[in-house]
Amino acid sequence: MEKKRVVAEDVNRLHDVSMPHISPDGRRVVFVRSTVMEVPKQEGKKKEQANKSHLWMWDRETGETRPLTVVRENALMPRWSPDGRWIAFLSNREEEKEMHLYVMPADGGEARRVTQAPIVRVTDFDWSPDGEWLVFTAKARSEDEPPPEDRLWREVTRLIWKMDGEGWWDGRWVQVWKVRRDGEEQQRLVDAPVDHGFPRWSPDGRWIAFVSKRVEDPDRVFFDDIFIIPAEGGRERRLTASAGPVMSLAWSPDGRRLAFFGKDLSRGYNSNTEVWTVSVEGGDARSHTRSLDRSVGDQLLSDGRLLPGDPGPIWWDERTILFLCSDRGRTHLYRVTLDDEVRPLVEGDFRLYTFHARRSVPYFVLGRSSPTHPGELFLWQEGEWTPITHCNEAFVAEHALVTPEFFRVSSPGGVQVDAWLMKPPDFEEGRMYPLILYIHGGPHLAYGWSWFHEFQYLASAGYCVLYTNPRGSQSYGEAFNDAISKNWGPPVQEDVEAALDAVLARGFVDPQRVGVTGGSFGGYMTNWIIGHSDRYAAAVTQRCCSNLINLVGNDDVGHYFCEQEAPGCPWDHWEWYIENSPLAYVHEMRTPLLIIHSDQDHRCPLDQAEQLYRALRLLRRDVAFVVFLGASHGLSRTGKPAQRVERLKRIRGWFDEKMGGVTSDE
Repeated sequence: MEKKRVVAEDVNRLHDVSMPHISPDGRRVVFVRSTVMEVPKQEGKKKEQANKSHLWMWDRETGETRPLTVVRENALMPRWSPDGRWIAFLSNREEEKEMHLYVMPADGGEARRVTQAPIVRVTDFDWSPDGEWLVFTAKARSEDEPPPEDRLWREVTRLIWKMDGEGWWDGRWVQVWKVRRDGEEQQRLVDAPVDHGFPRWSPDGRWIAFVSKRVEDPDRVFFDDIFIIPAEGGRERRLTASAGPVMSLAWSPDGRRLAFFGKDLSRGYNSNTEVWTVSVEGGDARSHTRSLDRSVGDQLLSDGRLLPGDPGPIWWDERTILFLCSDRGRTHLYRVTLDDEVRPLVEGDFRLYTFHARRSVPYFVLGRSSPTHPGELFLWQEGEWTPITHCNEAFVAEHALVTPEFFRVSSPGGVQVDAWLMKPPDFEEGRMYPLILYIHGGPHLAYGWSWFHEFQYLASAGYCVLYTNPRGSQSYGEAFNDAISKNWGPPVQEDVEAALDAVLARGFVDPQRVGVTGGSFGGYMTNWIIGHSDRYAAAVTQRCCSNLINLVGNDDVGHYFCEQEAPGCPWDHWEWYIENSPLAYVHEMRTPLLIIHSDQDHRCPLDQAEQLYRALRLLRRDVAFVVFLGASHGLSRTGKPAQRVERLKRIRGWFDEKMGGVTSDE
């Protein structure tokens, strides 16, 4: 049977599986499965496609998987109670727009919402050791707060007054609460004018740890601290010394230490994220992965639906911590001891994007993907892989998927650059092909051995697809990551075009039909490159940045740019900001350009695209502009199903029109 080509609509036929949690006895695994479903828009109305996430259960003895929740709501972050009798999770049932905390019997039965008014949105939670309580972080509605529909104005008082994917700050802080498992009693433990996160209950039940900032203006600082408070409430105690960001807390089994992911800001925000521990008795926090010279956590990009995957550090025993870490375009499972002995446990040409482990259970549950396999969950034990989910097996079997060719090239900048090349599935020697160069976002993220429907789609359409990890990419060490600080454009252009030149030298790519695209920082680089080169036949800039001066003023966290990627703020460095803004080179932009942006993008706000479009129109250049309504910066991953498909078709359509596609079967 001839295999199918990948089409744009396939992005909505794929399933995303993540957030596995092993039962205390090791017999079952609960996880989240996300896909696109047909749901009623309103009662009695026509159905529409929507992204939905549900809980599923896998039984190790029978191999059976079954759904635990149903289509009309979303469910996320399932966690077993310590005795294995209950599963807590977040859901937006009962016509709620925001997530609340629910508890359901593990052996079946109706879920019950346990968080009550004034709670309006739960962000994270943890069980007490006896399974009777849950600690959680949440926003609450104040008694004098007007209904949203009655609000006629907003007063801006914070340095960060909006956030991509959330919109305008609602005036509520995320506080620490606890609630009985049956929902009969709810208590606020911490109330301060600042957000809190990662609430975690100590193994002996006496303490609750969380992360927060205790400074006069928390939006100005780049650090967080760990605090603990008595579980019954009381005076909090700070454990860390404001050295850098802190996230993903985990108590040691003996309750004497907390492990966390953090930075020391020795290279600013481009410092490696490392595995640290701190004693609850006091003393300095200590990094255990300094010798690894990698940022821990999964740093690789994909175009799945962005289900939270990386759980942070997990204690395997009293002296060993497990964690994910990306290395040269791969993400592996590592272990580190309190004596700083670091080594990988599970590695290969793939991306591990989620995992779970328990001390008393002899296996790991791993989420694994690769360029030819969307993510699935596996049981891993002593080198043996046992599939847990088979959500995307039929898709893989039916479609002509391309394995990328990996190569490494020397850049004029004196570094080795990793690159991947996808050829069309029916590639023929002696034939000339168009090529699309992709540049990743971040800028401090990475491409690699990960699934990308978008790349497979364009390869199926007859394009060679080239993607690289230039300087500034994660998974190559701190110096490589920091190499573009205060100098984004030239070094990245050198690196990506070194890979492009290496492919062109092989003789099967038509140099007159080369396109370039990317999103976020990749959009910045697309703009930069077409302002400094005429070699490209077409370009697509997505959720881009074009004017760094404006970025500082209206990006949701634009002031961080002053501190981390620039020599300072614009009013002290006007010349640098102009020289490093692609808009300054608009007179040199002659490449046909499609601009794709979202009107609710607060990371690279819409005006970044609008300024570029208007300038090019005034110059009578070949430019088109598509704005996706109601979408945020994460359009390609979190947009509505119809928007994700339309975006892909617009990208291909532009390159087909300007460069000449090879097939036209859509």
